[in-house]
Amino acid sequence: MKPQKVTSVLRIALRIAAGTLVYVVIVASARALPAAAGLMLTFPALNGLAFFFSGDATAASMARTMLWLPVVNGALCALYMLVLLALGTSSSAVLTGWLLLLLVLVLWCACVSRKTIMQGIAPSYQLAYAIGATVIGGVFVFVALRWSAQAGALPHGAYAAGSEHSGIIAAVLQSKLKIVLFAVALSAFVLSAAWLPISDAGRGVLAGLPIVPFGGLVSVAADPAIALEERIYIMRGMIASVWLGPALAIWFIYYMSRLYSTRRTLAVGWANDLARLAAVVVGWAACFLIVIAISKAIDASGLR
Repeated sequence: MKPQKVTSVLRIALRIAAGTLVYVVIVASARALPAAAGLMLTFPALNGLAFFFSGDATAASMARTMLWLPVVNGALCALYMLVLLALGTSSSAVLTGWLLLLLVLVLWCACVSRKTIMQGIAPSYQLAYAIGATVIGGVFVFVALRWSAQAGALPHGAYAAGSEHSGIIAAVLQSKLKIVLFAVALSAFVLSAAWLPISDAGRGVLAGLPIVPFGGLVSVAADPAIALEERIYIMRGMIASVWLGPALAIWFIYYMSRLYSTRRTLAVGWANDLARLAAVVVGWAACFLIVIAISKAIDASGLR
């Protein structure tokens, strides 16, 4: 193998390993948050790595399609949970969970292949789009919380992703499926960007692969080790707050794309890379604080 090829392979492997390690840190940090709140951090993590691993010049064009994916993924996750809650209350819940996964995968492929998605959202409409997604998401959160409250209180511990007293290692081990799925999604983006003649629009779509949330949903819905009633309670708890996940990802994409596309490139290479990484880390920290605030606000509302 040529030295250039070896260097390229090592760089790709390092990027995947480093990105996965970042997600492990996020998972460990979010161990005390509800399951839906933890999933809300998945797309900012993947989107941020996609921006960082791509050049600044591609940020704006990637964002055009990337902005559609939180809404598409959020809608399909909500559809999955709503249908499961309606049909999965029998002994066939495991089969229902896997069949629904197949359905949402087909619908996802159909959605992202549409011309409207691939054309993306023009920069002049992106701010209005972000505001609209936030307002609509907030309305759905309120409606879902009211419905969940009327359906009955959740049993203690059914909604939480983990205990705030659980160890970091235990939290990571409990989330090993999500970590593996995240590594698969990140690998798909990095390998495709490096070795395939893929457009910026295609990169934006790959940066929104819903492997982690879809995998997380089916791991709950189709897990025979979890009692059927508990699975229903978990899904009901997740659907009460998952609606703001798309808005969080949209605002992250909106600001990161504008920052990367307008920032001044530093003359020193390592300093420029460090500045780009720092911007992403600050964005992730902001998302984490917002997720905590949302979780606290929902708890304080008394509706859940």
